[in-house]
Amino acid sequence: MTTNIHNLLPRLTVNEIFIRDLMSEKSPCFALGYVEEYQSIGGFLVLRPDRAIPTSSTQQGFRFGHSVIGTIENPVFHFIFEFYGYATYHGLVDLGNPLIKKVISTMIEKGDYFFFAINPDQTVTAFRSQLDTSALDELKTIFEQYGQTSESPEYYEKMCSEFRKKPVPPGRVFNWVCRNNPSYLDLTENRLELSPRQ
Repeated sequence: MTTNIHNLLPRLTVNEIFIRDLMSEKSPCFALGYVEEYQSIGGFLVLRPDRAIPTSSTQQGFRFGHSVIGTIENPVFHFIFEFYGYATYHGLVDLGNPLIKKVISTMIEKGDYFFFAINPDQTVTAFRSQLDTSALDELKTIFEQYGQTSESPEYYEKMCSEFRKKPVPPGRVFNWVCRNNPSYLDLTENRLELSPRQ
């Protein structure tokens, strides 16, 4: 795997087994995990599109949004990734999932997150972004309100199927992968270092 990272100079460390399993999944897909920078742990989201996101788009950054779909009793958390002038991608997760709980809690605690896009040629584009006050407050509110709920796998898949028929805003819905192995969040072993390109 080529580990060129754009827009970041610090060396980053992720769980190698997580990356291996992510790369074995069919694209387009996405996942959440932990990344270490300067011995500090942060949360990250990673996309594996089936077509490379153009550099002309990634150089502009992207808009990161989130919402809740479904019902109060059975909410599904919705991530939105809008790459300006190119495409909008969606990801749906179960907020009750233990791995998701830990990663989002870390994002809230740190007030920021990392984002990786792994292109089909296995080059990596990375961003680190602060959550602005309104986005952070909204994420906290959603997590406090819905973070203890958990829907059945059948309900989650049903919601994904319905959302794919008419995503709002229009875009592609990525499959959520690498969701049930707690060891993916362990950065004490199986460490993979991503060295940035100058």
